[in-house]
Amino acid sequence: MKYLLSAASILAALCLGLLIAPVLTPRPQPIEGSLVINQKIYQPKELEKRLRNTPYYFENKGDLLTDLIYRELLLQEAKTEQINTETAFLDSMRDFYEQSMIKTLLDRQYKSETHQPSNAQVSACLPFLASRFQISRFSYPDRQAAQDNRSPNIQKVNSAYLDLPEDMRGPVLELKGGALSMPLHSENGWYRLQLTNITPLKTTDLPAQIEQDVLCRTELQRQSIHNWIESLYHKSTIKIPSSLSDNGKG
Repeated sequence: MKYLLSAASILAALCLGLLIAPVLTPRPQPIEGSLVINQKIYQPKELEKRLRNTPYYFENKGDLLTDLIYRELLLQEAKTEQINTETAFLDSMRDFYEQSMIKTLLDRQYKSETHQPSNAQVSACLPFLASRFQISRFSYPDRQAAQDNRSPNIQKVNSAYLDLPEDMRGPVLELKGGALSMPLHSENGWYRLQLTNITPLKTTDLPAQIEQDVLCRTELQRQSIHNWIESLYHKSTIKIPSSLSDNGKG
């Protein structure tokens, strides 16, 4: 009991400190060179940081300063109306935060040497750019149906490599003529592929050699990052509710 009382006392002290800290902490005072907008103070260093890199759509720093003032006034008014406490606003902030985190992560992956294709990989990819593929795509309602090859919806695809849907370009590199691929999954659902024929494209339909190299490197990099994302899924522990398992990858 003594330990519980001690813990309760400490917790109460912490809570009290949080409550009175804003009252006891002196408000920062503007110094020479500060921008003051009602109660908001932009000290010189913060203001200079804001003005240092003027975006291209402002002709000068004066326009940027005017924009900053109006932005701050609108933010203050939004807080007066307590928009910053509304559920819809907080949800949108969460979505923006998550999307920004994911974008930063993917940007780093695209710059990483790990996903840069080798010259040998590019050379192996180049012949595919000169070919047209006839493929049967079997679509299924769920993973089990794909594994059993049960009641598929069959779509015939006849297309140059780069005109294939993105979720077919990687698997087609591994397809053997006539063989049915293992079950695959993308945002479009579960599917399997079967290569029925390959024919050469007309020379006039081919991009320039340098462009072919760039296209192959870009495609191989995209596939590498896709495979990396799939590896995150496969090495993770994921439990999907039974009511949703038919709709997910589980």
